[in-house]
Amino acid sequence: MLIEILSHFASVIFTAVVIFLIILLINRYERKRHEKYHITIEYRNFLFYYSNMEDCLNQLNELGADGWEIATCAGEDSFAAYLILKRETLHTSKSNGK
Repeated sequence: MLIEILSHFASVIFTAVVIFLIILLINRYERKRHEKYHITIEYRNFLFYYSNMEDCLNQLNELGADGWEIATCAGEDSFAAYLILKRETLHTSKSNGK
């Protein structure tokens, strides 16, 4: 009975180590695959006037087509909302002979 318990315990430990090693190898492979890319994040301000809402929405739609999205609302008064837009751009790194 004790040998049976020890063999089950050893098989659980062995399985956990194998799963850990598989996850480690997959993680290393994914990092190698993506290390030639880097992301640049840009920010810009946008003043959204409530009195000219239709034009502001059209401008936001055009900016959205260029990859800009609303990151946060920086403030608001009775005339306008002050939005901060952000855009993430994926760049490929130049290979340096590796």
